[in-house]
Amino acid sequence: MNPKNPVLIPGAEAPPFDLPGVDGARYSLDSFAGAPVLVVIFSCNHCPYVKAYEERMVQIQADYQDKGVRLIAINANDDSRYPEDSFDNMKRRAKERGFNFPYVHDASQETAHAYGARFTPEVFVFDRKRKLVYHGRIDDSTYEPGSVKSPDLRNALDAVLAGHAPGVRQTTPVGCTIKWRQA
Repeated sequence: MNPKNPVLIPGAEAPPFDLPGVDGARYSLDSFAGAPVLVVIFSCNHCPYVKAYEERMVQIQADYQDKGVRLIAINANDDSRYPEDSFDNMKRRAKERGFNFPYVHDASQETAHAYGARFTPEVFVFDRKRKLVYHGRIDDSTYEPGSVKSPDLRNALDAVLAGHAPGVRQTTPVGCTIKWRQA
């Protein structure tokens, strides 16, 4: 459980961040100022749920890129206890999996705390004004992409791009817990 902050609720403003990416650049909310929709996904390298969704994350970015949607994945896991989630391993993972979106490191875990993130993967979708319009899961079928009956993230993106609030604004994220630093 997130020890500091409750999870953001629909209508909340996107908390600011400034984090290093595996590509050598730094990313902040301002980096996405021109995007009509920003998708923030708390992610990592080692979680089997994340691994099951990585290809879909890449495909969603590819499918919505021309509509201005931008996706960013944030790894906040404690890499001292989970070395697979180190920044160097993040660089390798992004290259191996062909990430077409920024993959950034929240070493301090301040961003994860600000969002109230609890799981990997956990999705936060923000509209042009950077108000939260959807929070939750990517879809309803972690390990069988061909069995998806509720493509929640895609439904939210389609609604926001059409100028509407998503029909479902919140679902329960399914995944591994974020690995918090021990006090």
